[in-house]
Formats: sequence, structure tokens, C-alpha cells
Amino acid sequence: MFQIIAKTLAGLEEILAKEIESIGGINIAIGNRMVSFVGDKKTLYMANLWLRTALRILKPVERFTASSPEELYDKVKAIDWTKYIEEGQTITIDNTIYSENFRNSRYAIYRCKDAICDFFVENGMKRPKVSVASADVQLNLHITDEGDQEGSACTISLDSSGEPLYKRGYKEQLTDAPISEVLAAGILLKAGWDGSRDLIDPMCGSGTFLVEAALIATNTPAGIYRKSFGFERWTVGENAFDSELWQDLYDDDSAQREFIHHIYGSDISKVALEVTEKNIKAAGLAKYITLEHKDFEDFANDTHPAVSAYNEALIENPDAPAPMLVFNPPYGKRLITDVPTFYRMVGTSLKKGFQNCEAWVISSEEKVVIKDARGNKSEAEPLDLIGLKPSIKIDLNNGGISCQLRKYEMFKGKFQEFRAEGNELEKKTTDEGEKKFTKLEHKYAKKDRKSEDKGGKKFDKDKKKFDRDGKKFDKDRKKPSGARDNKKERDYEVREDGSIVAKKADAKPARERKPFDKEKKERKPFDNKKPFDKEKKENKRGPKVFDPNRPMFGEDFDASKHVLDLSDDK
Repeated sequence: MFQIIAKTLAGLEEILAKEIESIGGINIAIGNRMVSFVGDKKTLYMANLWLRTALRILKPVERFTASSPEELYDKVKAIDWTKYIEEGQTITIDNTIYSENFRNSRYAIYRCKDAICDFFVENGMKRPKVSVASADVQLNLHITDEGDQEGSACTISLDSSGEPLYKRGYKEQLTDAPISEVLAAGILLKAGWDGSRDLIDPMCGSGTFLVEAALIATNTPAGIYRKSFGFERWTVGENAFDSELWQDLYDDDSAQREFIHHIYGSDISKVALEVTEKNIKAAGLAKYITLEHKDFEDFANDTHPAVSAYNEALIENPDAPAPMLVFNPPYGKRLITDVPTFYRMVGTSLKKGFQNCEAWVISSEEKVVIKDARGNKSEAEPLDLIGLKPSIKIDLNNGGISCQLRKYEMFKGKFQEFRAEGNELEKKTTDEGEKKFTKLEHKYAKKDRKSEDKGGKKFDKDKKKFDRDGKKFDKDRKKPSGARDNKKERDYEVREDGSIVAKKADAKPARERKPFDKEKKERKPFDNKKPFDKEKKENKRGPKVFDPNRPMFGEDFDASKHVLDLSDDK
């Protein structure tokens, strides 16, 4: 038994840990973009063959500390490399370095290669050659600063995978910016995909989601199509390749299961569909997948066939499983059209063409600039422009781009009507080992805490209980119950000096004010000023008098220069 390290993408550690447990790994520990566990040679082989969310499988063989490249050289040269490398084999070294002592990672690798080669030369053996591609033995150098210890922690591992495990081997062609097979498998597993219902990818591209979904549904090993792995070229010591053990594991198909549902893929690009068809045939999964040339916008007026079949099945079986949508819409350089228009169309098509389904969408978190009808600018994430309320948000990384995976539950009508019927959006992820609350739940919890005012009274969203004066609010009358009614006689009077006093018991009621009548030209009550009389044409400056002799222009005005000549002589 020995330690094994499986490297993965950020956000997929929990899923990878579950996969490792399923193949017999023990002492599992989750780290940053990696999961360590303990196993034997069989576990090492199975990890490369079965793990869908792993990028590489490493076997640590040497550990030490070093404070400089020269000290690194000395300690690497002191290792007995005949236990790992046979004379005449080619080598290559990958690295992961986070250390203040080794800021130049290329130089650290250079010194490590020199130390290994000098070891063989000084011991009278042939110097190993360095090969960037398809080396016989691939090493990994990991250097990091840990705590207050002197020097940096250095770990040298044998890379048992060779090429990264996302290179499954079934893709014959690629489209622009395809999603990684590891990330696609991780999204499907996070969404709870197990082959128990139909799956739809309406923007399938090169078909990565389609093929990975079929592999999961049939429980086919992820690495079954690969031509080779790194451990197959190990020839010395206890690490030497066991061909019989590997052949038994490779030929064992007892874990495969029958897939009775179907997978649907569509895309607006005919070229992408041709690429997808070739990849699906290369994987031997054509009987499980149906392709269709269709624009996603068409689903705003046309329900997907799988959804129509599901709605019909609900009549006889209310517990029929709803289809699942998983897709990766274009974003960034992959999106030629404007982002707001495209993502609003996505929301409309999801709402109208995929009712009663659940959709998992991954897109970039990079904000885009949008303009309203008045030209005002604002920023928003592409997924926010879909206009639907997500129930789950998960942060992921796709090729160095910060992304977010969101789950949308499609239902008829508005969200308020959905809630009024007693329904709730599912807010739990499929990962048992993840945190109890998603970001969305923390957001709502924060709002609930703010809903309590200083007096400890909770705010009722459905009915306003208190007005600004603290008096109870009558919803039907639309005014506080204690408010004064103008039709009722006041029990106090206002004097000319502005003071307010209680009325006497025998006081006469106040004179009713009459509105001003323009036709009768009556004065307004309590108004001593007379209304303006248009007929008399009086104003503060006195009456207007028209003087026909008053000059219209100034003294220097020459009328002859401003007379138009309309004669026919011209």
C-alpha cells in the first residue's frame, strides 16, 4: 500500500473523492485541486481507467526540503534513480511550484534534470535523454512553502497517467473552444445524472456532454478508449508494469449497466454536428444519442420532442422522471452576437420549450456592459441576463476562465404563483460532502436577518401591518384606522394666531367651504383678493393702451432693404 494523489479542477474535489471511494481507495483526504488516498497497484491502475474527474494520477516516491536550486540539485542527485528509471529510458519533468525560494520554475526543473542525468553518468551508466512528448518515465516536481520550517517542501512523484486524463481518446475532431471532458463529467455528476431519465444538450458543439453522459449512464470506464497510460512504460523495481493485472481490469465489463432512456443533442451549426457525429461513432455510442440541426431560439415556439413525450407520460405516471438539460452556451470570444440579446433568448426558450424540466447551465462570470432604452450603461453577468431564478449556484473553472454552474427549475407561470401553490426551489446540491448551504441560501438568510427592525417586529411581505406613525394599517380602507375623516366635525378649532384649542360644547359648526366657481366669479372663502377680470384687462402696471403711432422698429431700420421683390422681371 502506498499514497496516491489525484489532481483535478477547482470545484470538483468532492465529486472526485466519491469516485475514489467507489474504486476502493482508503484514507481519502481532500485538498486544493487534489485528493490524496492510499491504495495498491490495482487501485492505481483503476484510478487511471475509471476516474472521470481526475486530470492526473501521481505516485509520490521522494520527499525532502531544499532552500535553493543548488541544494535541490544536491538532494536530487543523492537519490538512487535506478529504482525508478532504467538505463537508456527517456524522461520528462512537470512541475507545480509555489515557493519564495524557487521563483524561477524553469531553472528549478533544469537543475533537477541535471541532477538525474549526472547520477547516471557518475555511476557509469548511459545518460537518460529528455523527451517532451511520450517520455518513458514522466516525473512531477512539487515545491511549496509549509509553515515555519526551514526550506521548502519538495516532493518528486511518478506520473502514472502520461498524457492528461481529460484526453479520453474518443474525439477524432474538435470544434472551437470545446469544454473539457473532466469538467463535463464533473458537471453531470454534480447535477445528479445517473442515466435514470432523458438528457438534452441543445448546444452540443463537439458532443462532449453527450458522450460523457452516455459513458456515465452505461457505467463505461472513462479511459477505455485511451491507447496507453504512463504506468505501462515503468520497467524497474516494485513499480514495474503488471500486464496481466492490467488486462484483467481492462477486460472486466461486469460493472456496465443497461441504459433504457435516451440522450438528445442539437446545435445551430451543421459543422459542429458533423464533428459530433464522428466522435459519437468513434465511441460506439450512436444508439443512445440522437442529433438534430436546430437553433435553440426555435424552442421558444416549439416544445422539445423529449419534453412532449414526458408531458404525455405524466398522464399515466405522475412519478415519471423529467428530462434534464445540461449545456454550455457560448461566451467571451466564442460569442459573436451581443450578449444581452443572446442570453435573454436563452431564458425565453428555456421557459417556453422545456417546462417541468431542470436545466444546468455553465457560463462565464465575467461581467458584460449592457445598455437600456435610454442609453444608460450597467454591468451584469451573462447568466443574470437569462431572467430566471436559479436554485443552485456552483463556482467552477473552465480553461482558466472563472465560471458558474446554475440550476434552473422550469415551471408554468410566474415564480410568485409557483410559491403560492406551496412549491419551493430545490436548494441542496447533489454532493453530500459539500457545505450545508449554497451561496443562494446564504443570500436569503442574510435578507431574513435584515427583515427584523430595531423593535423586534418582523416585516410581513404579504400585508403591511404598521404605518410610519406606528398605528395599525387597514388594508381595505388604504389608510390608518386612526386617521381623521374629513366628513367628521373636528373637536378642536384653530385660532387666527395659529393656536389650537378645544371647542366649546355649544360651539356652532364651522362654515362649509365652497369651491371657487369660475362662471360666477365668486371669491374663494377666506380670500380678500378679487379674482382677475380678463374683460377689464387690468394688471399691476395699469390698463393696456394701443398706440397706432408707436414705431415698430428702431430709428436706424431701413425698410427698403427688407422688402421682397416678387416681380416677374427676374
